[in-house]
Amino acid sequence: MPNDDGGYGARVGPVWRAVLRDYRCGAGARARARLGFLTPPAERGRLIWIRAGESAADLRLGIELLGAVRDKRLDVRIVLTFEQDYPELFERHMQPFRKVGVGYGPCDRPRVVRRVLRRFQPHGIIQAGGTVPRNLARMNTAPLFAVNAAPPGEGIQAGSLVGSWPVDVAAVAAWPSAATAQVLPPADPQARFVEAQADVVLRALVGGQVERLWWWHGTPAQWLEWRAAWKASAWGHSDILLVSLGSETGGRGAMPEGCDLAVSAWDRGALPPGTVLHLDDPRWFAAAASAAHAVHLAVPERAVLWQGLAGGAAVSLGVESAFELPCPVYSQPGAVLDAWRTLRDDVAARRRQGDAARRRFWEERRQVDANFDAVLRQVWDW
Repeated sequence: MPNDDGGYGARVGPVWRAVLRDYRCGAGARARARLGFLTPPAERGRLIWIRAGESAADLRLGIELLGAVRDKRLDVRIVLTFEQDYPELFERHMQPFRKVGVGYGPCDRPRVVRRVLRRFQPHGIIQAGGTVPRNLARMNTAPLFAVNAAPPGEGIQAGSLVGSWPVDVAAVAAWPSAATAQVLPPADPQARFVEAQADVVLRALVGGQVERLWWWHGTPAQWLEWRAAWKASAWGHSDILLVSLGSETGGRGAMPEGCDLAVSAWDRGALPPGTVLHLDDPRWFAAAASAAHAVHLAVPERAVLWQGLAGGAAVSLGVESAFELPCPVYSQPGAVLDAWRTLRDDVAARRRQGDAARRRFWEERRQVDANFDAVLRQVWDW
């Protein structure tokens, strides 16, 4: 059952263990919210409840939906609840709005669901990422729209949702056809959150002695094999390798063995050819995508994937993606380096692959914008 490990599901044991853990850690507000003791904004107006899932991407989606709903409906009150707090997201993306409440959300225990629905009396609910809670879908009478959210599994009733926005084709198949009245075309909101245009400043900053930049993204375990292949290639005499790690480290953490410098410690001075630069700050990903001759995503995580495509470089993947992409798949480091060797001196091939990548990015972004408009049309009716 979704969210039980975090104490946000419907099973009593995990919920109460999480409540006790919250109180022991001094997080009484989170414990009370988990049990449904939530207070909506005091102002007048209908209430729209946005429920974010547990991941940072879910909360980012929730914040984006909050801003879009506020722009569309100035008359309503909005509540955004989440399961995990990511303060840096609020600091970077959240604007101060009137008639908005933000905080931890409730679990899916039936009594808790009744309590929250009685207190909120929502005129509409948007599930942003995560999984649609089963009891909420069963007991709620307000319109419920699932945005990039998984179904609650068995037992979902026909007509439980007014609409769903799947992230990809596989997500479309996961929803029972009778469960939702409207299914939007698949699209990944992450394509809207990345930088569509980035100045090619990184290439200028590293200095004129460097001939080319390449970007590799993967896990720490994959890096060990890749580092050996890169070292054996002898490209370090003229080029720079940019290295970033996947979501298990959040892109940060200790510098991988074999890297010479972390971008967070770089003074922006010229770098010698052969430098292996660790991108330990995801805010540099847009610059890396625009400066690199080619990008290899051994782990094609959604945010990094769309940023790589947006940069206009030739992009390859380490595994097949759930999205239809103009990107070759290479599972071995040697195959990637062979492809890079071909691209290194073939400007026309790099341009063709980079143009195809950018076209695919803009195609996804246009569909995301169309889907946001469709969700907001529903919100207008609430």
